Amino acid sequence: MAASPKKVVVLGGTGFVGRTVAELALARGHAVTCLSRRGAPEGKEALPGATYVQGDATDPAVVSQVLQGCDAVVHAVGLLFDSTTPGGGSLNLIVSGSKSRPDEGSTYDAVTRVSAFNVVAALNKRPRLPALPFATPTPPPVLCFVSAAEAGWPEVAGGAAVEKIAPSPLGRYLVAKRAVEAELIRAATKGALRPVVYRPSLIWNWAKLDVLPIIPIFNLASALGVPFVDKTVRVETLAAAIVAGLEDASVSGVQRFPEMEALEKALKSA
Repeated sequence: MAASPKKVVVLGGTGFVGRTVAELALARGHAVTCLSRRGAPEGKEALPGATYVQGDATDPAVVSQVLQGCDAVVHAVGLLFDSTTPGGGSLNLIVSGSKSRPDEGSTYDAVTRVSAFNVVAALNKRPRLPALPFATPTPPPVLCFVSAAEAGWPEVAGGAAVEKIAPSPLGRYLVAKRAVEAELIRAATKGALRPVVYRPSLIWNWAKLDVLPIIPIFNLASALGVPFVDKTVRVETLAAAIVAGLEDASVSGVQRFPEMEALEKALKSA
């Protein structure tokens, strides 16, 4: 059980990453609300104890309502192929862990940037009490954002060169991810939130047959020291790192695969 139960809202809580986060957070005693376009999943996909809200995270009113009173937000909304990518609907249906299909408005900008900016705007509107002498200040809410390892390419050797030859959908995907990361930094300087940015490479489990063949290639390249290729991350590791980040107030900023693995280990030993 978690030492201090929190009210956690998971955007994309019925998706591949979001559901795994919600399941672990519930197991550790947190109150979890899952927001998604699907609403409550049917049958065994529904998590006992979770509250499901059907809604569009690109709608600021929906996000503002669902975040009321929460201590932590997990932004796990995302898609690999958006509606502007040729064949994106069919491709995303194949690679999506939750078998989702983007609709006409499901662009990288809308699904990633707009939805995350709605979260930041809602948290920015919260009243912040001034610090009082001899009183413990109330910590700001934590926002755990699932970004991508490739968002950090400009920071590593060879990354910028690789990005120049990357397919255009990847470029649009990274623009949206980086815009959110920058917005989180701005919000953090105002004291509106504590940002934790997760940059996983390929996210997988043994059921995701679409990525299993290329997992060894990524892991070997990372082990050999290729700077712009990160080791892949199991969805269970990412979820554990996210839950550790929302529980531990000392966790902040960018988390790459070594930090995620360390957070998972720390959570298991807590």
